[in-house]
Amino acid sequence: MKKRILLVVLILLVVAGAAIYLMRDDHMAQYNSVARHILAAESSNKFSNEITTACGTPDCKVVIAATESENKNEKTSKKEEIYNMFQADAHGNLVLNETTRLNIEKLYALNTPEELAEKMKKLSTVLPDTALRQVANLVDYFGKYIRDVKETYPSDVELETVEDALAQLKGMHDLRLMHFGTDVNNAFFADEEKLSLQLLYLMFIEKDKNLSLDEKAQRAQQLLQSSPELAATYDPDRK
Repeated sequence: MKKRILLVVLILLVVAGAAIYLMRDDHMAQYNSVARHILAAESSNKFSNEITTACGTPDCKVVIAATESENKNEKTSKKEEIYNMFQADAHGNLVLNETTRLNIEKLYALNTPEELAEKMKKLSTVLPDTALRQVANLVDYFGKYIRDVKETYPSDVELETVEDALAQLKGMHDLRLMHFGTDVNNAFFADEEKLSLQLLYLMFIEKDKNLSLDEKAQRAQQLLQSSPELAATYDPDRK
């Protein structure tokens, strides 16, 4: 009888182990699917000279991704921040990068409509007309994007699992594509999305199942910050 009970226990342990392994494989398949979905948008277009952007007007038909060398503008010698927030390229288009996105956020979040109108007047003294219209368009799109995010992902609803966080990352990526288009999204959010994928990967493979979601995120962030080699290993965009 004891041998039979022991055999049953062993079988149950094997079955449980197999189930956990299959669940892990399923989780990683979910992660890989989302990672491919997000990275596909970036790899599909490398900022060619014929870009249709989210701006939706003839003035915004061409935008060029910023490089460090493009991130300078000799016109902005004034000290007030607004005069130095944005740069235009040689064609008069707004230079797009993560800094541009952060400054678009500032204009939207920190100003009343009246204050924003005053800031736009000041920008008109340092930006070409095309770049100025692009700033105005992007502030409008950013506002609509934020309203959709708040409606879709209310701040009072907490994420409970890594799977929930992964699903939200994919959902926010799709909202960004809808509001900004592929190229603007890449310039604004690509680095942030890659970092999020790195963190989620490490959270998925975390062995301590007793950690909360926040604790998993903190541990993953510490690992990436303390180990550049680890960050490179789990780069979702690696070849």
